[in-house]
Amino acid sequence: MRKALILAAALAAVATPALAEQTAPAGKLLPFLDKFLKVPPAERTRLKLSYALRRDGQPLANLKATLVEKTGARTPLPVNGEGYFERLPTLSQIEGGAEIVLDVPADAKLGKLMSFGTQLKPAGEYDARELAMTVTEANTVIGKAAGPMAFMAPKMTGIAFPKAESGMIVFADGHSTPLPEAEQTPYFRPADHQGAVRVKLTKTPTKVAFYDGKK
Repeated sequence: MRKALILAAALAAVATPALAEQTAPAGKLLPFLDKFLKVPPAERTRLKLSYALRRDGQPLANLKATLVEKTGARTPLPVNGEGYFERLPTLSQIEGGAEIVLDVPADAKLGKLMSFGTQLKPAGEYDARELAMTVTEANTVIGKAAGPMAFMAPKMTGIAFPKAESGMIVFADGHSTPLPEAEQTPYFRPADHQGAVRVKLTKTPTKVAFYDGKK
C-alpha cells in the first residue's frame, strides 16, 4: 500500500508542471510605456501605443494576463486574437511596482512587440492638415518621452495606408498628384507636399500607420 502511494505521488509530480505561470514587472514587460504616459494626455491625443507578446514568432492570441498590484488588487488585461493587449496598466500602477501574471509556463521564452501608432480610423479620405499634425505630434511626444536619448529615437516623416492600393493628394488650387508608394503601400509625407488639403484613397486601408522613410 505504501509503495502504491509513493508511486502515485511520483506520477502526479511528473504529470503536473512545476510552474504554469510567468510573472514580470509591468514596466519591464511593457518597456517605454511609463515614459509615454508621462507625456500629458492632451499632448498625445492622436497617438497610441500597443503591445503584443510572441512565442516562437507566433502571437499569443487570447492570452490570459492579469495585473497584480502591491495591494493585492488584480485587474484582467485582455489580449485580443492578434496577441495585442486591449488594456494597459496606468502610470501609477507601473510606478507602484505592479506585476503582470501570464498564463504561460515559467520557462517559456517570450518576445515583445511594441507598436507606436495613430488614432486615425481607416477611411477613404483624410484632411491633409490633420495628417500633418499627427506626424508633428508623434515626433514631439517621442522626443519628450525619449528625453536625453531623443537624438537616437526614430523620426516619423509621414502616414502610411496599408492595403489602400493607391491614392491622390489634392491641393488648394484644385490640382492633384498621385500618392507615392513604398513596398506597394501608399504614403503621405507632409514635408513633400506643402499646400495639400486632402488625401483620397482608392480603397479603405486596413489601418493608418506611421511612415518613417525618407522617400
